[in-house]
Amino acid sequence: MALNALQGWHPGEIAIQRKLGFDAAVKHDWARVANFMPEQHRIFHSSNISFIPLTTIDGEGRPWGAIVSGTTGDVGFIHSPSARSLNIHTKLWKGDPLLETLNVLLSPKLSGGISSDRRLTAGLGIEFSTRRRNKLAGAITDVKALTELKYQIDVAVTETLGNCPKYINVRELVSYPYTRPDVAYHRPKLLPDERLPDEVIEIIHTADTIFMASIYRPEPSIASTHPAHAGMNARSGLPGFVRVRPLDGRTVVIPDYSGNRFVSSLGNIESTGLAGLTFVSFDTGDVLYLTGTAENHVGESALGIMARHASLTTVRVTGYTLVRDALPVRQKEGTHVERSPYSPKVKYLVEETGTQANQSGNHSAHVQGAVQLSPDLAVLRFGISADCKAAGIKITPGQSVVLDFMDWIGPPRYQHMADAAPESINDDRVRTWTVSSAHENESATWFEITMRRMPGGTVTGALFNLLEEHGANSNFGTTLQLDGSVSAGLVGVTGDFVLSPAYKLDVLWIAGGIGLTPFLAMLQALKKRGSSIEGDIWLVLSTREPDLMLKLIHPSLKSISAKMKITLHLFTSEEDVDVSMMIQDNVTVEAHLGRVGSAFWKTVPRRKEVFVCGPNSFGDATETGLQNAGVLPGQIHREGFY
Repeated sequence: MALNALQGWHPGEIAIQRKLGFDAAVKHDWARVANFMPEQHRIFHSSNISFIPLTTIDGEGRPWGAIVSGTTGDVGFIHSPSARSLNIHTKLWKGDPLLETLNVLLSPKLSGGISSDRRLTAGLGIEFSTRRRNKLAGAITDVKALTELKYQIDVAVTETLGNCPKYINVRELVSYPYTRPDVAYHRPKLLPDERLPDEVIEIIHTADTIFMASIYRPEPSIASTHPAHAGMNARSGLPGFVRVRPLDGRTVVIPDYSGNRFVSSLGNIESTGLAGLTFVSFDTGDVLYLTGTAENHVGESALGIMARHASLTTVRVTGYTLVRDALPVRQKEGTHVERSPYSPKVKYLVEETGTQANQSGNHSAHVQGAVQLSPDLAVLRFGISADCKAAGIKITPGQSVVLDFMDWIGPPRYQHMADAAPESINDDRVRTWTVSSAHENESATWFEITMRRMPGGTVTGALFNLLEEHGANSNFGTTLQLDGSVSAGLVGVTGDFVLSPAYKLDVLWIAGGIGLTPFLAMLQALKKRGSSIEGDIWLVLSTREPDLMLKLIHPSLKSISAKMKITLHLFTSEEDVDVSMMIQDNVTVEAHLGRVGSAFWKTVPRRKEVFVCGPNSFGDATETGLQNAGVLPGQIHREGFY
């Protein structure tokens, strides 16, 4: 039995591999694509998966990603009579693009004159509970119509490959045979200026998994060595990792994450400029099918579309269908999705109005000084510089800055997997920190960040190593002056967790550890507002470093308007914390031993606007405790914890 399915990478694959700079590294890896299914693949498809996405080609030559399952959503709807064949027993639903293909193949009047592309297919089996996945490609050799919408589809398999599991989100799926499929939208051809409906865009923006269908068509001169074939792959990430361009409301943007570097799907797109995308909701069973013209973007082209991401694919939708309640498989009730540790944080498009990625223009930030407070806590001061055309930087108290340290640290070395530090795989050296200094009603020329050193953190590790080189860790609390030679690109200013411009406040601020940083900026801003500010603030601080945190708060509290009443509740595991320096006419302090408990939340005033910043577990527990105590969800504001 021959092994290799290919005789080399096709021209589209070679072109995109060169653009990405790793053509030499994968030059001979095409030999890993086999022309048969190993025994474990055959068992996998027949015994482990409850549905499979299959590529199909429509009458206009456009690829779509169909979703194929058994009648009840159970495993066992696929059989493998041989190492090069699959028999699929499926019940389709109206609106699935494969249905049109099968009807054409079954029609004697149509099947004789159809393009050979219509028989091409490709599939991707994923066992979501284990992250196992295996790819295949081939052609539909026979179709039998059984009863209404039920078919047997015979597939000749010509290409197979075990595929990378690292971005798959683990979920426990169960059969759901009670579906009632309903075609909500069917727009096979969009008008030139037509936009996707808002609810379709919402499906795209909340998805954590998509299936990508593609096709390769060779020039006649190389058809014998690089024959036409279909492709099917998956893209996964955190919910929201796929974006829709607001400008036209129909161009879907998919970031490219570091993988095995074969980039076969991107190679097909490079060759034909077409792709299909399919989105599945495992909660509702809704399935969204898209097809369109596709383009790969590398370098400056990509950076002009998605902030700080240098490789991506755009698909301008030319047709779509949304079918409600179709997939007979659902997320098991009471279970939660386990996110892949390899998935990078969501990046947003340059043109999205929810970000300020372009605000910074050509600004950069330079480390001018620092005060190291403890082995893993420091306050760093950055100066801002810009070219003559750049506008000033506005930072509202509570907002964050996005800094790019790539030029200083350099890019990470390529690794396919790195289980000890999965976040390092796609590390772009871009970090977001809340600004702890106040720059209200002014163009900032500098800012401070109160920063925690993260275990294994590339950027914080490099910055703290810099402080160590200058002796900052040998004399905690001493101001260190630096020459500004360490710099970062100031990508932008972001965040809506901000201090109200009102001069009368009634708020509850809740901080978990270093989550105090936005409130440091807010307190400084209130100090600068002078005697005209008045109101009532409850500040709840939970920390294992009470002495350090109180020293950070004290300078602002001692100078704040006497008309501002402040109540500080300090929760800590340390006994006998000295809070005497904090107490003054308008400031009262109460120290509590241990963590914030449900009994405390019942004592807080219910009328206040609530702001919570801290680790996710702290924020979740706080929000639950407040709501159980009668605080309305609309009163509670959460900060993304950086």
